[in-house]
Formats: sequence, structure tokens, C-alpha cells
Amino acid sequence: MAAIHSYLIILTSFVAQSDKISDVPLLEEPARYSIEAPDITVRGVPVSKVTIRALKVNGSLDTAFSGHPQQILGLELWVDDVDTALPRFENGILELKTDLSKNQKVFITQDTIVVDPDIRGTGKQAVYRISKWLSLLPPLIAVVLAIWFRNIILALLVSIWCGAVIIYHGNLFLGFVHALDTFVIHEIVEPGSPDNSHMMIILFTMFLGAMVGVMSMGGGTAALVTRLAQYATKREHSQVMTWFLGLVIFFDDYANSLLVGSSMRPLTDRMKVSREKLSFLVDSTAAPVSGIAIISTWVGVEIGYIADSYASLGMAEDYYTTFLYSLPYRFYPLHLLAFVWLVAYLGHDYGPMLKAEIRAIAFNQLVRPGRVNILESESGAEKGELAHRLLLRNALIPLFVLLGLAMTGLWWTGSIEVDQLNQALFQQDKPLLEKNFRTILEHASPNRVLLISSFLASIAAIASCSFSKALSLNECIEAWSVGAKSMFLAILILVLAWSVATICDESHLNTAGVLVEMLSGSLSPNWMPMITFLLAAAVSFATGSSWSTMGLIMPLSISVTYSLLVPLNEAGPNHHLMLGTIGGVLAGAIFGDHCSPISDTTILSSAASGSDHLDHVITQMPYAVTVAIVSVVFGYIPVGFGFQPYILLPVGLIVLFIIVQFYGKSAELEAAKVLKAGISAEEFNNPNDKEVELKESDEENESEEAEELEETTTDSVEESE
Repeated sequence: MAAIHSYLIILTSFVAQSDKISDVPLLEEPARYSIEAPDITVRGVPVSKVTIRALKVNGSLDTAFSGHPQQILGLELWVDDVDTALPRFENGILELKTDLSKNQKVFITQDTIVVDPDIRGTGKQAVYRISKWLSLLPPLIAVVLAIWFRNIILALLVSIWCGAVIIYHGNLFLGFVHALDTFVIHEIVEPGSPDNSHMMIILFTMFLGAMVGVMSMGGGTAALVTRLAQYATKREHSQVMTWFLGLVIFFDDYANSLLVGSSMRPLTDRMKVSREKLSFLVDSTAAPVSGIAIISTWVGVEIGYIADSYASLGMAEDYYTTFLYSLPYRFYPLHLLAFVWLVAYLGHDYGPMLKAEIRAIAFNQLVRPGRVNILESESGAEKGELAHRLLLRNALIPLFVLLGLAMTGLWWTGSIEVDQLNQALFQQDKPLLEKNFRTILEHASPNRVLLISSFLASIAAIASCSFSKALSLNECIEAWSVGAKSMFLAILILVLAWSVATICDESHLNTAGVLVEMLSGSLSPNWMPMITFLLAAAVSFATGSSWSTMGLIMPLSISVTYSLLVPLNEAGPNHHLMLGTIGGVLAGAIFGDHCSPISDTTILSSAASGSDHLDHVITQMPYAVTVAIVSVVFGYIPVGFGFQPYILLPVGLIVLFIIVQFYGKSAELEAAKVLKAGISAEEFNNPNDKEVELKESDEENESEEAEELEETTTDSVEESE
């Protein structure tokens, strides 16, 4: 009976079983592979790196695995434009990298990367892929909205939000939240960054504003302007002095922009030079002179990019010598420095800059009415109205402290870094670095030095004004606070511009990679200097960063030029096409940076000069484009066909002189015509409401010239009598 009872129980259990044994799911084994890939990629654009690791059952790295998996889906490796088989694992790791210098690219071709899909424990990694045009959308929105609404803050905020929405799969709410708590906040605190460079830039900008505030309210600036006015009796003199001071401070573009703009602004204001013109003079000397100076904070970065690119091609060379040989091929910065002097010395302008200058001369409106004046809070303090005594030393002491500490700090931090590197090299039995001024400056910490120097200079301004009785201590502290607060708008624009740049970097939308992939191609080596100049300009304009553009375009352009020269048996480190390509990259990055509304140096220049940022970009762009066209037509195109830069540079200068002299117009003469025509400031600043036309006819112009000639003749006769 017991046996029958057991049999019935077993039979009942089989009958009650509703699922087949084969349908019962087995326990899922742990993934055999782990995949590290970017969370977001652009279709048809290579990614920087993909890493796949083979794992044991317990999840640890399987270092014994050194073969090929059965299949990898969603990854392609292209070498020299040919789809190539993926390499084998080495010690359990397969690392695929994009190396533009070797024309090696890694593409993600599916929404999911799968390793060994037909076995249990397969490795999978989902990837969010977007269109190329979505990658270009944030910088395009920033530029279009800035021009449309003439409001850079609104344009940058909308651009950041749109970029965040794209990154977070089209979710409008998450895009809004992460635009603020991720991208904007992270640009300030920079989590994981060892040097906190953004915070240092923010603080030294505020400290420099504080120093200028104390100088201005304490009467030091007014005394400095009074003294300089003895040597600058014309508008042209003040502009040439600004240009010359920009050449003197050649060691760093940030220090150049902030110091020259804040120092020369009172003098140019007295001479009725528009703030837009001052911003142009400052911005167009800062980066060009730092980029071509043989000793500056730029040199180490530029030489490093050249060295890395040449080393990847197996070319051993004195890279500093190559850097020096490339200087004559920097047509844009060299032409731009000469162009700035021509505009300042001749007093001729054109385009939006001419209108800004006419407004300043005719109506004493240094900033266009209705625009945001970044330094409006200074008001009467610029004239030293609160100061009890106007003393020149209250301006000179802070400036000398700033310059002296900056140069000393650069030497000190660079020396320490070189000593540490030499100690490490000595332990590795490698050649030591030569400890000279160039090497020390290359390894200095400019942001850290400027932070400390600007703070101590602002304290020196307080001490000078307080001990000289120009201001009381409380008035000095109040001036310090007002000066620091006056830089808030500039800092806000700077942080928003950094956020846009982060959204567009290779870890997110990879805007620069899209532009490189769309614009690069196989061409004759003779066209490479021009192509690289335009490509670097486009990338720099979209990203707002000249340094990152150099790092991205340099290995690509050098490797392409080298590969085109190899079949001709002309590949060499100092070949004129290699030097032209290097010069094109470094110059194009500066050109795009000058035209970009999200460039940090452009923002700092407009901030230090007290100009509306968007007005600065709009007025400067025609000048930058003019110089770029001359540099391409009379520089990068002919140099690609064997013409020497020593011949092309003077030709370009002559062309620029002709443009400024005959196409440009004297702002003073045009302002006189506007006033004589009876045009009011409102009519001049709002031509859409009422078309502004000069009423002088040719006959009236001739009669005026005849009257002036008659008056001159009469005066000369009276003097002779």
C-alpha cells in the first residue's frame, strides 16, 4: 500500500507540472566580459577608446586569456581607411584606441556592443548614439541666439539646456536639472581635477577687479591717466599705447587681457575711444603675442603637441627648433598684430567698429545704450571722486606688485617643477632637462601664480591708498568689494561658456570630432596649410578653446601631411609643408577663438575693457575675418606651393595697409558729418526706426574742403604778417 501511495504522489506531481523541464530558466551566469565605452557616441565618428576585459566566474580579471573571442558585435577598427580585424586580447584586456596620427579609428556601429553573443555569460554594453547634426546643435544655437537676441547669457543658457536634453535622451526635465546641477556647477568645482584651474581663474579675475576698484576709487587711476595724457594727445596715441602695452605683457594671454584692459580703459575713455575698440585692441594682441613669443606659457603646450605628433611618426628632432622654424608660417597672428597697429595709428575703421567709434566721438557713448556695461558699477570712482588725494603711486604700486609677483611666481613654480622632473629622470637614468628660462616657463603654473599675484596686488592697492591717506581703511575695503563684484557678469559668462565647451567635448557630444570627420579628407599636400588653418578655425570657433583645438588637430594634420609627403620622398620634420601645416593649426586655433562668443579669452578681454561681450564679438569679427582672408590668400595658399614666408609676410602687410587706408574711414570725420547732419543719438543707434543718411552732397563736401583750404591760407598769411 505504501508503494502504491508513493507512486500516486509522483504521478500527480508530473501531471500537475504545467511547464516543460526545458522551459525552466537556468541560473544566469555572470558576464564573461566587461566593456568600457563612452555612454554617448556620434554615428560615423570615431570614439577615443573602448576597453574589453575578460573575466573569471568570480568577476576578477582573467589574465590567462590572450586569444580572440568568438565574435564581437558593434565595434569596428579602421586603419588607413580599411576595415581591419580586431586584435587579440593581451593578459585578459583588449584596448582599442583612436590614434589620428596613425590614421587608426575605432567606431561603434550598433546601439549595443556584444561579445560572444552565442554563449552564456556574454558581455553587453548599451551605447546611446546620436546624429552628427545633433552634435553641432548646441554651439550653433549659442551663436544664432546671441546674434538674434543680442544677449549672450540667454544664448548660452539655452545652448546648455539643449545639449543636456540631447545627452539625457531627449528628456526635457532631466536636461534642465542636469544643465544646472551637473554641467554648470561642475565647471566651478571641477570634481576630480587636481589643479582647480577654473576656480583659480574665477578668483584671480575677481581679485584683479578688486585691485582696479581700489586704484580707481583711490585716485590712482585718475593720476595715471593724467600723466599718460601728457604723452597721448590724440585718440590714435592712446590706441597705439594700448597695442604696445599688449606686446610688453607677452608671457600669458590671461594676464595680458586683464591687465592691459583695466589699465588703459581710463585713458581711452578720456580720449573717447569706444569700449568695443579697446576690447579689440586688447583681445587681438593677447593670444597672438603669447602664441608667437619664444618664451611664454603657450610655448610648452605648443612644443608638446609638436613633439607628441612627431614622436608618433618616429621623427626625432629638436622640437623647439621646429617651433622656431614654424614662426614665420604663423601668418594670422603676425598679420593681426600689424593690422592692430595700422588701425590704431591711422585712426581708420570700417564695419560695426566704425559705427561704435562714431557713437563714442559724436555722442560720448562709450558703450551702446541699452547694452550691459560689465564695469558700470565703477561710475564716478573711475575719476577718483572719492579720493582725498590723487597720487600716481596708488596706481603704480599695485601694477608693479602684480607684474613683479607674476614673473617671480612663474620662475619659482617652474623651477620647482623642473627640479622634480629632473629628480625623477635621474632615478630612471634618463637625460635631465636643461634648466633655462624657457624650460622653467614651460613648466610654470600660471593660473596659480596669477591667483596669488592678483590677491597680493589688491592688498597692496589697499595698503597704498590707506597709508597715503587717499582713502580711509573702510573706504578701501568698500572699493575692494565693489571692484570684485563688478566682475560677476564676466564670470557668469565665462562659467556658461565652459559649460558649453564641456557639453561639446569628446566625452559628450564630440563636436570637434564631428567637424574633423566631416571636413578632413585626402588632398594634395600643397593645400594642407590652408586646409589645416580653416579646420582649426572651425573647431576653435565651435568649442571656444584654442588649446584643445591644437591638441586635437595637430596630430591629425601632421600625420596627413607626412603621409602625403612620404610617396614624394620629401617627408622631413622641417619641410616647408610640415612647417606650414603646424603654423596653420596654431594660427587657425587663434582665429577661431577670436570669432567665438564662447571663448574664455574673448570674455576676459571684454570684461577687463568694460565692453558688452556680444558687441565686442560683433565688432571684432569683421577685422579678424579680414586678416584671415589676407593670411589665406597671401599666406597659406602660396606657401603650400613653395613661396617663402619672408616674401609673403610683407605682401600681406601691404594689402592690409591698403584695406585700412582706403577702405576704412576716419571715425572723427564721420562723426563730424553725423553731427552736422543733425542726427540725434537715438536715430543713430536705432537705424531700424529711422534710416540714418548723411545729408552732405558732393558739392557740399567740395565747398567744405574749399572753406578749410581758405581758412588755412588765411591763418598762414596772418602768421607771416
